[in-house]
Amino acid sequence: MRHLCFISFCLAVIFPALFLWGCPPPEKTDRIDIAKALSDNQGIDCYDTVTGPRPLVFPEDAGPHENFRTEWWYYTGNLTTRQGRHFGYQLTFFRQALSCEPVTGDSRWRTRQLYFAHFAVTDTRNKTFHTFFRMNRQSLGIAGSRARPFTVWIDNWQVKDTGSHLALDAVSDEISLSLTLTQEKPPILQGDRGFSRKGPGTGNASFYFSLPRLYTQGTVTVGKERFRVTGHSWFDHEWSTTVLGEDVQGWDWFSAHLDDGRDLMVCRIRKANGTASGFGFGSISFADGTYVILSETDFTLTPRARWKSPETGKRYPVQWQIRIPDHDLDLSVTPVMDNQEHTHAFAYWEGAMRFSGPGVQGRGYLEMTGY
Repeated sequence: MRHLCFISFCLAVIFPALFLWGCPPPEKTDRIDIAKALSDNQGIDCYDTVTGPRPLVFPEDAGPHENFRTEWWYYTGNLTTRQGRHFGYQLTFFRQALSCEPVTGDSRWRTRQLYFAHFAVTDTRNKTFHTFFRMNRQSLGIAGSRARPFTVWIDNWQVKDTGSHLALDAVSDEISLSLTLTQEKPPILQGDRGFSRKGPGTGNASFYFSLPRLYTQGTVTVGKERFRVTGHSWFDHEWSTTVLGEDVQGWDWFSAHLDDGRDLMVCRIRKANGTASGFGFGSISFADGTYVILSETDFTLTPRARWKSPETGKRYPVQWQIRIPDHDLDLSVTPVMDNQEHTHAFAYWEGAMRFSGPGVQGRGYLEMTGY
């Protein structure tokens, strides 16, 4: 259920003005209640819903599922130069259906799909967090996605399957990425064979798979400086129509690449009173590519220290302890820098993290919403 911040923007703010045609986002808007938007059941009867497991088929399920209301493709990773300079990155694409009715008329501008994306780079040495937002309609090839070959794009932000690897490119005025991502492990079918339940109601679920370890190499450009980098990325793909149940405030999602070859993901969904909802989830991928699925009772997440945003006033728990007793993991999790907050129409924190425990080290990402 993570990675849904942009979806709320459409549901709560943009949707009324975008039916079939689209418009630019307003210059100013109130902060969005992400969890409230994602528990909205109005107008969903004509969409497909996620109600139980079904076989995931590749490459078809890597591409779009336009009969579902929401969908996202999520890339996060940690990269270093040969001299040890570190960068974190995030490139995320979202598809939002504006209507479940067929598009009529001959205009190539007409569409019922909206795409939006977030691009961010953490420059650890300079303690700088760069974050960018884009949104466009699926019209005239401006934005879109497809399964064969897998491609998702908005303008010159794009990820494409070349046959041997994924080519990831994103360009802004001050920051750019050009990376190749090579799959090192099989996909993880999260939850029950890809059916990931997020709440008690019918349809409070998504179809969800991950590529836990993608060897990553390429270049990061910051201003006039260009750096050759290598590292690892994590990829998530989810689609659904209504995800969250009632009384949900937000979530805390972690991924980690550990130096013993294990790759970890855990997520806690929080109720309005701050306690766990009972629908937390996770997985551990082992060095040989096999994996186990975790339920909320298999792990504990304990916040250790908070950081207050000078821009939004939100207090995020940026230091954590993760314990997974059955797998001998007791990890201290700390950010490479405190300020990795996105402050667009919806404020949330997502950034590069260090993981350390007895006999193991690693790097990963943390996303926090609802604070």
